[in-house]
Amino acid sequence: MDNTPKKTEIRVAIDSDFLKKLEDRLGVSRSTDLARAALSLLDWASAESTEGRLILSTDNEGKNVHQLVMPELTNRK
Repeated sequence: MDNTPKKTEIRVAIDSDFLKKLEDRLGVSRSTDLARAALSLLDWASAESTEGRLILSTDNEGKNVHQLVMPELTNRK
């Protein structure tokens, strides 16, 4: 029995400048690595949201709080 995880290939059309900006900001050189990082972050955020937690960011002093609001996180199953 093969225990290798089944993989699915996905394709998305993304603005080239937007993609390049993200790759540069994150220091990744391959779209595959960027997609993997993005999906990992979304996986974590959706798990937190499912537990009723909010996704927040603050400045270094813990002030100026911003909340991440995404319909995909609030309309979870």
